[in-house]
Amino acid sequence: MPTRGAVLTSDDEQALAAKTASDVLGLARRAEATGFSSVWVGDSVLAKPRHEPLSTLAAVASETEAVDLGTAVYLPDLRNPVHVAHQAATVDQLSGGRLRLGVGVGIGPDVEAEYANLDRTFRERGARTNELLEIVTELWNGDAVDYNGEYYDLEDASIGFEPVGEVPIYVASAAFDPSDGFPRSIEERLATHGDGWLPIGFGPEQYRDGFGEIAALLEESGRSSDTFRKAIYLDVVIDEDESRAIETARSFYERYYPAWPTLSDDQIRDKGAFGPIETVRETIDAYEAAGVETIAVRFTTDAQRKQLRTFAPLVG
Repeated sequence: MPTRGAVLTSDDEQALAAKTASDVLGLARRAEATGFSSVWVGDSVLAKPRHEPLSTLAAVASETEAVDLGTAVYLPDLRNPVHVAHQAATVDQLSGGRLRLGVGVGIGPDVEAEYANLDRTFRERGARTNELLEIVTELWNGDAVDYNGEYYDLEDASIGFEPVGEVPIYVASAAFDPSDGFPRSIEERLATHGDGWLPIGFGPEQYRDGFGEIAALLEESGRSSDTFRKAIYLDVVIDEDESRAIETARSFYERYYPAWPTLSDDQIRDKGAFGPIETVRETIDAYEAAGVETIAVRFTTDAQRKQLRTFAPLVG
């Protein structure tokens, strides 16, 4: 859902309120009616201004009945772990157990500045996120927590209630060569806290190889990969003219990520599926053949409703 896009395309608070009602809550209702199994929101506090994700999902929960509610992705290290556990458990309760928590740490100079403004050390964000997730999952068990770690200390801490069920944690990762293995902090996150994988910028064959690495990692940790959830974050623009679809995406990226250099056509193609609906269908089929179960689609254009209508035949 375009929580960032609503902010980018609104000139004042009245316009933003209207965009939020239409392009966030309204599109969530339409996505559920169309047959989507889940809706997702992104996260940023300062680097890319947008609505706070868990508050947004609480609102979406009241507007929908069955669709799962996910973060793609949430940056928990920008918050206190007790707040993260409390807010997430609340959303899960309000939604009847529909929360799916995709988590990451963020990259780029704008995110580094964001961490600094929130009094967080950027280079320690991976290790600190892992410690935070350990605390969050302990708090979700309902017992009082005593914790003495490298970054956090808690004494007799309890949020007083539990989520409806197990809130699955999807571990995000950016593109890299799977044959090189995962970075150490992500390995630890996958093995210890992960219930699923939610990468971005992986082609279908890369995804298959990457999940093979995860399966081996889980086996080494005494866990089975059979129930590990397989997801991917995929950018999409549907247009009969591929060059026009790519140009639409390029314009979106330039506004959305002003710190990025201008992307080539091939760099944009690597981020998703752009062009006729048949091309998008073939891309989705290739991911499904690689084992992907959930595709979180982001339409990299301002024409959200038109893209949703065009994409609808692919849902199911």
